[in-house]
Amino acid sequence: MAYIFGTDGIRCLANQEPLSPDTTLKIAKTVAYLLKSNTKSNSRVVISKDTRLSGYLYEPIVTAGFISMGIDVILVGPLPTPAVPLLVKTLKADIGVMITASHNTYEYNGLKFFDSNGFKLSSKLEKKIEQIVLNKKKYSNVLNKKNYLGKALRLEDAAGRYSEYLKNTLNKNIKLKKIKVILDCANGATYNIAPNLFWELGYEIITINNNPNGKNINKNCGSVDVNELKKKVIKTKSNIGFAFDGDGDRLIAVNEKGETIDGDKIIALFSKYLINGKNLKVNYPVITTVMSNMGLEMYLNNNLKIKLFRTTVGDINVIKAMKKYKSKLGGEQSGHIILSDYCNSGDGILVALKILEIMSLTKLESSKLFDIYKDFPQIKINIPFIKLSKKNMILIKNINKNKSLLKKNARFIVRISGTEPLIRILVEGKEYFEVEFVAKKIESKVRLYLEKWIFNTARI
Repeated sequence: MAYIFGTDGIRCLANQEPLSPDTTLKIAKTVAYLLKSNTKSNSRVVISKDTRLSGYLYEPIVTAGFISMGIDVILVGPLPTPAVPLLVKTLKADIGVMITASHNTYEYNGLKFFDSNGFKLSSKLEKKIEQIVLNKKKYSNVLNKKNYLGKALRLEDAAGRYSEYLKNTLNKNIKLKKIKVILDCANGATYNIAPNLFWELGYEIITINNNPNGKNINKNCGSVDVNELKKKVIKTKSNIGFAFDGDGDRLIAVNEKGETIDGDKIIALFSKYLINGKNLKVNYPVITTVMSNMGLEMYLNNNLKIKLFRTTVGDINVIKAMKKYKSKLGGEQSGHIILSDYCNSGDGILVALKILEIMSLTKLESSKLFDIYKDFPQIKINIPFIKLSKKNMILIKNINKNKSLLKKNARFIVRISGTEPLIRILVEGKEYFEVEFVAKKIESKVRLYLEKWIFNTARI
């Protein structure tokens, strides 16, 4: 086990390293040891989860770890990830834990940690946790010397608290229009709260994929697969469709024509209506990742005179840059959208509510509302792997430095996913034929490295 944390907390196949039961207990105790308040005796942790089957494995293990370290546990049941930092602050807790593997299928699970301010842990703190957990001598110091055990209780009104918070983010000056909405809950953490909230607000809603059974989370549905949502929007003649991921921190939309609206388009819309024209003393930048479309950057720069800063992939990197530049808006093409005035993390339900507000304000159909800029052609390729040698990891990362692959008016990124065993390739340019040519060359090169690895291991 070389490392524990990836690009978004910890994630792996359930019941395997680094989330075997033994290691999970060590992680929970170490986090408690490092984050427990020294100024008060009643330290607290809020623990939530999504709807995957292995949540029943990890919830009691994580709970036991914190209780053994003298921390009281508040269990809130299945809720979207963004509810956790909110509850951490309102309940004056020291730590928040979300048991989830986000957009991955049920075979995976993971842990996301939040500090007392509702922010995800810094990479520096994650590294410190890793060093303790993976070092027998250092871990031997993780002790509850006061011999005081915590206790666990279940908070029954957690969903209601989160729902009321979301209602309070709405602009009271905007009269909400009667809009027909399809909600795809990905059989995940939004399955209950989202339909109830949208109905309470007066929207005409149809909900799909809101019957979790522990194994159907993100399966051919939600933000990772909007095909069913597209068909449903067209069939029911709905105004818009929203697809959440398994833990509800990201959102992909579908307009009334059945066309996909990704995170870049949502960022463009919010830049136009929520950020632009606010008479801000400082023109704060918008933060996205290297994956965002060049069309978005040109629109922000040329039309709204807003700077766009890019980070490496991962919403934690976006949030870090937002804090640095005091940005009001950031996000990822995949649907993580952060509105820092309201939340310290991505929140799919909040983003959907804000889109509906703008639809009510403008009285535009969703296809016209999001017709903001023209995308540059992009090709994305995901190549699965079983295992990578260190040598081939370096070779694959070094492809990004190969200038001979670069064509005029084109760019590419090759990266190893931090959440699942995939090599991700992005190629973007002004002309599709150039993008396709470069994409094929890069894919061939990556597959060649993988074949060499398989061939070499087969010979050993």
